[in-house]
Amino acid sequence: MWKTLQKRGIISSIVANNSSGSTSTTNIHSKSRLMINSSSSSLSNSLITNNKKRSFVQPVNKLFTSNQQQELIDINNKNNNLSSSSLSTIQQTRKFSTINNSTNNSTTTASSKQIIEENSNIIINLLRKLGKGIFYLSFGILGALISAFLLMKGCLELFTRFKLDDPEDALFYNEALIKFMYNLENLDRFVRAFFTLFVIAGDYFLLLDTSWKNPKYWFGAPFPDKNSDEFKQLKKAHHYMNAVRLKNLFMSFKGIYIKYGQFFASLGGWIPDEYCTVMAAMRDQAPTVGYDEVRKVIHQDFGKPLEELFIEFEKEPIASASIAQVHRARTKDGTLVAVKIQYPYVRRFFFNDMETNDIANKFSINVYYLQDDAENIDALVALNNKFNEELKDGLYTELNFLHEANNATKAAANMKKRKDIYIPKVYSDLTSSRVLTMEFIENAVKADNVEAIRKMGFSESDISKRILKSFSEQIMVHGLFHCDPHPSNILVRQNPKNPSEPQIVILDHGLYKEIDDDFRRNYANFWMSIILGDTKHMERYCNQLGISDYKLYASIIMMQGFDSLVSTQNEKQLTEKDWEEFFTAMQVQRDDFVNIYKNMPDNMVFILRTDNILRALNRDLGAKVNRFSIMARAAAKGCSIRSDDGNMSRLRRITQRISSLSSRAYFEMRLFWLTYVKSSLLALYVSLFGIYAEWKRNTTIERNLYILETSKHISAGFE
Repeated sequence: MWKTLQKRGIISSIVANNSSGSTSTTNIHSKSRLMINSSSSSLSNSLITNNKKRSFVQPVNKLFTSNQQQELIDINNKNNNLSSSSLSTIQQTRKFSTINNSTNNSTTTASSKQIIEENSNIIINLLRKLGKGIFYLSFGILGALISAFLLMKGCLELFTRFKLDDPEDALFYNEALIKFMYNLENLDRFVRAFFTLFVIAGDYFLLLDTSWKNPKYWFGAPFPDKNSDEFKQLKKAHHYMNAVRLKNLFMSFKGIYIKYGQFFASLGGWIPDEYCTVMAAMRDQAPTVGYDEVRKVIHQDFGKPLEELFIEFEKEPIASASIAQVHRARTKDGTLVAVKIQYPYVRRFFFNDMETNDIANKFSINVYYLQDDAENIDALVALNNKFNEELKDGLYTELNFLHEANNATKAAANMKKRKDIYIPKVYSDLTSSRVLTMEFIENAVKADNVEAIRKMGFSESDISKRILKSFSEQIMVHGLFHCDPHPSNILVRQNPKNPSEPQIVILDHGLYKEIDDDFRRNYANFWMSIILGDTKHMERYCNQLGISDYKLYASIIMMQGFDSLVSTQNEKQLTEKDWEEFFTAMQVQRDDFVNIYKNMPDNMVFILRTDNILRALNRDLGAKVNRFSIMARAAAKGCSIRSDDGNMSRLRRITQRISSLSSRAYFEMRLFWLTYVKSSLLALYVSLFGIYAEWKRNTTIERNLYILETSKHISAGFE
């Protein structure tokens, strides 16, 4: 049987299969991981074949001897061992493959992290080097700028100390060097101005800005309540501190900056009160120059030394202003005079100072209004440009004292019929473009010195009326008006011819404005229509002045709402609440106001400025004066005067005079009716109505009490 099986190939096939399984197992260890799946499939097929053979062997047990059976069993066991070893080999191979794959993945991840880390380190090092470079570069630039600034200051100090701009010094005097040093001085003023401005702007930014841009709130600082009393007091303190900074800058720059400070002092109600209070000191604390500078200016302008022009000349100035200082002197004929000497630096700094001021104003507007009014910044900058151009032209004219002498002569001629107004006499032979010699005024006090005015025996109300009347007539009657009527330029004294009467002395005639006859009469008629409440003529004359919105313009010049100014003609003292209400209304009509101001005639800008300064003076005096009626009478007088009256025939002038008197009489009647009769009747009506209302209220209370008491008695009787 064994031989028969061998012959049939059964045993040999089993052995062959065993040998083939062994061979395939041996080859698995020698192949690469890419052949693992194919070997596993071949081994699986071998196991299936062995299982089939195992099922074949069992039925033929009886056909073999014990030795043969044992031999078959041994062969079968070998096959099983080979199969189990093959399975374990497959599992180990797969495990090894998994380990290798995970090792490769971890190796790849580690290498990627290493590359990223290396790149990050490179970038960080580059940024560090760039930061250091920028820091060192900034530090170097800052150091260079500081060094250049210190060098510039040193050169300027040497220039000033050795007086290298003195034309009498033939050794060091050099025009090219002087021009260069003047440019350095202008640069120095520009840098100092903007440094102060940035400090003030930074202070307001930290105080007012409550956004993430403010570093004060980066570390959890609480946001303030801007409506609280504590914050309002804090803001006032910052206003005062910054006003002092600005005043110190103006005082160090002198010149036109003093003029700006004096102008700020008159803007009560328009700017914070702290600025007005601090800047008011600049009216009397303007810095001065030394006696040597005064001698140099006189010698340059007249070609003679001071001693040949005056027998006495006080070295110390008795007064100082924005662009000049005043000395007491005595002429060769013994006349006591006041000599006004222009500061030598004013002209050389003028244009650069105006440019600096223009840039500073634009920057200030952008910083301050960016908080709450960012949309109107461009319009406000346009308004600032218009105002600066007008002020620049006016101030440049003021620098020529010959114009001031001419203005003073004209003003004196216009006011010659007013015994209570006096313009000092000008000595033309001792007057030049930088030196003005006028009559010296003694025993006079400033117009806002209420105590001194009372000691003279005069009332502040009377003084205020005379000042308002004189300046109103300058605008509406003569067409030539003083544009800088602050208290230092208006003095009060006893009339030399009648000591019981006051006399107003007007000084500093440099800044004047002249308007043509048509403009003057239209403006006067506009004022009359306001007082009379005539809206039809208000609109007509306002259009002729070049202003479209007559209601808004009337509100601006009267500082009242339009409805209130046409219903009452009595000016009251504006309280803080009145100012707040007026400016709140102005904020609502901001665009209209901006358009009016932009299209306003140039003359109107100075009229508003003069009117605002006079209003501030009236407030300082504390006088309860009906400013409206005073200006209305001047307007009525101005409407009846024409500049061509001198060319008329005698009969025409008489007819014109009669017509003028009748018009003024009619206006006086209307004004008397509106000011006294109508207001008195209204007061009487209110009084009577109030008495009746009080009687009615008391009667009602008594009746209610009677009903209440009666009900109580009825209730008690019922019980």
